Amino acid sequence: MSERVEKRDSELRERSESLAQENKRIQEKESRLANLRGVSFLACAALVILYFSFGRPWWYVTGAILAFVLFMVFVIRHGRVRAEELRLSVLIEIHNQYIARTKHDFSAFSDDGEDLKTEKHPYAGDLDLFGARSLFSLINVAHTENGRLQLRDWLFYASSDKQEMEAVKERQKAVDELSRQLPLVEELEAVTKINVKKKGSPKALLYFIMSGCGTAGNLMALRIAVTVLLWAGLIISLFFGGYMYFIPLGFMAVQMLLMAVTYKNNGKIFDLVELFYPELSAYSNIFSALEGVEVEAPYLRSVKKELYGNDKDDQSGQSASNQLQTLYRICLLIQARMQPLLYFLLNLISPFDEICLSLLENWRVRSGSTIPEKLQAIGKWEALMSLSTLRVIYPDGCIPSVSDSSEPYFRAKALGHPLIPLDKLVRNNFTIEKGCAMITGSNMSGKTTLLRTVGINMVLAFAGAACPAEELELSLMNLAASMRIEDNLGEGVSTFYAELLKIARIVGISRQGRPLMYLIDEIFRGTNSKDRTDGAWTVLKQLNKPSIVGMMSTHDYELCKMNDSNEVTLTYYHFSEYFDDDGLHFDYKLKDGMSTETNAQYLMKLVGIFD
Repeated sequence: MSERVEKRDSELRERSESLAQENKRIQEKESRLANLRGVSFLACAALVILYFSFGRPWWYVTGAILAFVLFMVFVIRHGRVRAEELRLSVLIEIHNQYIARTKHDFSAFSDDGEDLKTEKHPYAGDLDLFGARSLFSLINVAHTENGRLQLRDWLFYASSDKQEMEAVKERQKAVDELSRQLPLVEELEAVTKINVKKKGSPKALLYFIMSGCGTAGNLMALRIAVTVLLWAGLIISLFFGGYMYFIPLGFMAVQMLLMAVTYKNNGKIFDLVELFYPELSAYSNIFSALEGVEVEAPYLRSVKKELYGNDKDDQSGQSASNQLQTLYRICLLIQARMQPLLYFLLNLISPFDEICLSLLENWRVRSGSTIPEKLQAIGKWEALMSLSTLRVIYPDGCIPSVSDSSEPYFRAKALGHPLIPLDKLVRNNFTIEKGCAMITGSNMSGKTTLLRTVGINMVLAFAGAACPAEELELSLMNLAASMRIEDNLGEGVSTFYAELLKIARIVGISRQGRPLMYLIDEIFRGTNSKDRTDGAWTVLKQLNKPSIVGMMSTHDYELCKMNDSNEVTLTYYHFSEYFDDDGLHFDYKLKDGMSTETNAQYLMKLVGIFD
């Protein structure tokens, strides 16, 4: 075990103990306040009984008032302590999940990103990015939909046709800074976890902002005029009486008519408010927490600045948390009309609905257009925090050195697969700077794992995360793979045809002119040996370009012998195994040259197919 791993484990244990002690202290405090609250309530009740039982002396009522004041103080303090207790319990859960990540205990994670899977993606399904025991499941700490989608988009960056070197380096610096501040990252995750009750974005709020609903319309002036005349009529009737009372009654009738005319349309808008109103305080709390973080990395500072908006576009000049608090107060006012009696009275004596609609519209015009961007800023924070978990899982990992060279290359020293626990991880050195690396070896020897190791580390490198390697240097390039092949009987697609489609997609991407890394595992395994060999050779020739490098695993030694004239640039590597009295063993170490070994018959015998 390396010093960095020991240090990580020690820091995790210390934080666990610190959180446990703090939680114990809060629980004891909560228990004391609960008892004091109960005692003060009983004292208040007893003093009230004594007051009525003994001639109502003043000292009993004074004592009851003091006891009631104490009761309210204890209730308020108890509520705050309960909130702190909740925060600590969530923090402990989050911290335990970090410990689970170091052990690759996937049972601790409920969100595996299954819903984020994308059909026909160049590599997502081949590299286990989403689904059970996936990369997303291991590293994700996002609780908003924006955060989950942003993390997905950055994991897809290796397939982007608009890759930017500066964007990768900015994310790397941001992720590196966050990875060194685990307590802060855990605190920020706790804020989002507590405030976001379910996966998803505030869709009702965004719909309100984008739809333009909320306007008071042309009836505002009419409602104000009727209201003024109604109050004027009331005042006149108070002074003159008699038939003058019919004046305010007449305007009340007009007011009720206008209420009936506008009730349905106004109700649609206020029903929408009811949908996003509960989310406002929650997202305001998240914004407030992020606004208070001190950061150094330029990209983190840029994302934080997004929470305050751009002066040109944001006419409110407010932070995101203040903007939502302003809307929250407007919504509190709207809550007053939700009771039928209050709705009737408020709209009878004033243009209450129109005032509320006007306030909503003014907020939407001044602040609404910037909120979607600020919600996306939360997503960027969460995605960066998710990527920072790799440094905790692999503390001896490295930040990859990425260049924008037009000639693709991949150079790794002691490279490992991030979905394999440290105690089982076998690392390999691997370099490819041109052509194709042909990986040979027996069944189960490690060929496919090597391809996936290279691919998933490319994904992490371009997303901005640390990688489980001693050193990793690579150029910015697209990634495409054909490894995990699945048929689709519903669409009449066989396994072989499904593989043909994936190979065709790789060839299609290669023709777009951008640097490319391809990963092909056991090409054309679903057809006869001659067609497989001829087809694989054709693919290798089409992909033999200066801007393309790749890896191909195969059992087909005839394919390896077809390059006698060096028509294709090939480099050979292999995995091997050994036998002893205990059976078959693999070392999973990559070696130069071509393998000539096979273990198929041994494995068949091992499972009892033949003696």
